[in-house]
Amino acid sequence: MKRYLKIFLLLISPFFGIFQVTGQSITSQVSTNFMVEAYNIRGRPIVNKDNNNIEGSPLLSDEWSKGTVYFRDGGIAKDIDIKFNLEKNELYFNRSGELLLFNDPVLSFRILLQTEGNTDELLFRSGYPVNGRFSKETLYEVIADGSKFQLVNFRFSYPSDIYVYGSTGSKKKFTPSEEIYVYDVAFGKMTKVKRNESSISDALPDLRAKINQLTAANKLKLKSNDDLKKLFDLLNN
Repeated sequence: MKRYLKIFLLLISPFFGIFQVTGQSITSQVSTNFMVEAYNIRGRPIVNKDNNNIEGSPLLSDEWSKGTVYFRDGGIAKDIDIKFNLEKNELYFNRSGELLLFNDPVLSFRILLQTEGNTDELLFRSGYPVNGRFSKETLYEVIADGSKFQLVNFRFSYPSDIYVYGSTGSKKKFTPSEEIYVYDVAFGKMTKVKRNESSISDALPDLRAKINQLTAANKLKLKSNDDLKKLFDLLNN
């Protein structure tokens, strides 16, 4: 009976694909990934609350940025205009100047941002374990990828009160913030950390001595994403 079951599974396996993300396997009922043309992307208009009385913007960038979007069904949309809303953790795309939400669930996306004359590519990914108020659909920026450990950043923006000198009232302004997590791939565990050696060592106590040695040898301050990425690249080797 077991032999027949194995034969049956072998016969049907070509009809099911695995979209492999480092440290995660997400099954989709497609044999391979497939390209999605921009005009075939399904979307719906967004319903925005009135933010006219709030200074600043909840968007990662106010300008349209080129990006590649990977969907959970295996679809890939390349070189399309996208914007990411940090307040709502939502990704939008551009169709004839209109801001639209994707109908199909987004697995991850890459976005090209212009910063002080430089072009940076950022990767955002969902599919991480349920973590407090965060679901598996929550999109995190991936600072460092790897088969053992990943470092991800939940970037968000919220309206905060600002007080104007000489005024009796207050105004609101969008304030960017972040929460950084170490994802232990083997245990499927998310641990919140700060941008310092002590916090990361507490999250990975078995590697405390190695983290201390690597930060000292490479003169890593761990305040920048570049330093954090270098540390986790070394830990994943």
